[in-house]
Amino acid sequence: MPESVIRPGKQRSIVERRIQRIINARSVTLGLAVTFIFLALIGGILIRFVDHENFPSVGLGIWWALQTVTTVGYGDVVPTTLTGRVIGGIVMVIGIAFISFVTAGVTSALVRRAGEESRAADRAHVIENTQHILDELAKNGQTLADLEKRLEAIDSKLAARPRPNASSPRRAQD
Repeated sequence: MPESVIRPGKQRSIVERRIQRIINARSVTLGLAVTFIFLALIGGILIRFVDHENFPSVGLGIWWALQTVTTVGYGDVVPTTLTGRVIGGIVMVIGIAFISFVTAGVTSALVRRAGEESRAADRAHVIENTQHILDELAKNGQTLADLEKRLEAIDSKLAARPRPNASSPRRAQD
């Protein structure tokens, strides 16, 4: 996990991770908005000079290009000249391609994030299981040590006890 900016040497807190996600999301959103506006401006200016009969102002051209690049297409203003339609087709293809790339990028990011979360959960599960095994091994080790002590105590008691001689008569039983 990345290092904290606020607390060097430590992992980033949940607040720091949330802030980074918001910053990244805002950057992407801002980038998308700027790209769409840029495409609309270029398309609007081009259509104004190519089809000046249907687009008497740059503002109307930008309005049309914004509708086209975002694939809304109200139909209130349309190019009628061949060159205007070619420009319109290019703006449409760029808009559709751009939306496709954005959709693919967002999907890819979501899939990657889900994969990372899944791997993190799997790692946590493996760590938990490993810790459980280590705890059980420690308990078994302690039990074995206790049994060894008991066995030594039994051995020492048996060693301290006098052994009957093979030649001595056995005691009579009651």
